[in-house]
Amino acid sequence: MDNSHLEKMFDLVVHMQEKAKEDYRFNEKKGITLNYKQQATVLQKSIQAFMQSVAVIDENKKIIQAFSGSSDLPQLTKDVFNVTQIVPIFDTFWQESFKGIRLKKGQLSWEIADVQAGITFEIIPEGGKVKIYSVSGTKEPVSIEKYGAGIGTTWEMIEGRKLYKFIDLMTQARAALNDLWANIHYGLLANASVSAQITYQGVATDTILERDIATINKGYETIGSATKAKGYGDTANSRMVLYVSPNLKARLMQAFRATSTDIIRGRRDGVVAASVAGQISEYAVLPRFTWNSNILANTGVMVLPGNKIQNSMYMQEFSMSDKDIETLSEVKTYWTAFGAIVGDSDQTAELAFV
Repeated sequence: MDNSHLEKMFDLVVHMQEKAKEDYRFNEKKGITLNYKQQATVLQKSIQAFMQSVAVIDENKKIIQAFSGSSDLPQLTKDVFNVTQIVPIFDTFWQESFKGIRLKKGQLSWEIADVQAGITFEIIPEGGKVKIYSVSGTKEPVSIEKYGAGIGTTWEMIEGRKLYKFIDLMTQARAALNDLWANIHYGLLANASVSAQITYQGVATDTILERDIATINKGYETIGSATKAKGYGDTANSRMVLYVSPNLKARLMQAFRATSTDIIRGRRDGVVAASVAGQISEYAVLPRFTWNSNILANTGVMVLPGNKIQNSMYMQEFSMSDKDIETLSEVKTYWTAFGAIVGDSDQTAELAFV
């Protein structure tokens, strides 16, 4: 949703503040008029679309799609140069490691099981019967938790048509929501990874490039070996994700692109260390660079995605509002509810690059 949509949203907020019980003529040419209940619905759905930065498709689709731009707005005479802002890009790479669990309305938890099935396939003679295996194991419940924040629209903001302040507030709220999601999920991955700490591979006489490659390979092999018999598929060839600080981007991208010829050419003074000489990065590892504080400057977190690394967004965004008669302000609270877990730390490893 771009700023033209926010302008239209702001116009609707102004109308609901100043003419609470009057119908809102949304678009006279298209014949769209909203009653008070529809106004509240459209505003809530539009805020949700902005927070999620995706299109909202529901029974109000026709009305919401009519947020087509500023052509339906009165011409602004003040603050006209302050309403166009750069749309930020948020760090959502953590999503690639988590398997999403779909919950139904009212389900505020789900279970992740450490199942021991013991199933094997056997030749069944003609007229024979297959064996029915029982499933045993432990299970861990994962709960949905809710998080909230509040912002307020002041009388001065509405009366003075301070559109840019409204845009600032909405942008800050969306940024805070994305930061919350990132911090929780990156924190879970980082905490789990300390159970398998991979030291910086090689010796001092090896080049940095060779040591970086060897460390990446060691991380992949460690996770693959630890999970090979857990029913996660072919962990000798599965794709894994490596989260690292951008401080290491120049080094590690060289490691991923290096060929055998590059390794030979890069050895210093003809010294060949027996530990890592000649290695290149052969595994399917996807590097992801993040400034999130849970990913330390000189370490990386490698993850085998999915399986028992799970999350569920029960409520991505929900808003409520109330008027403060003492300050002539309207206070809005924004809520999100989700749960996440790393159910098997063997799917992660912490890699040191110093």
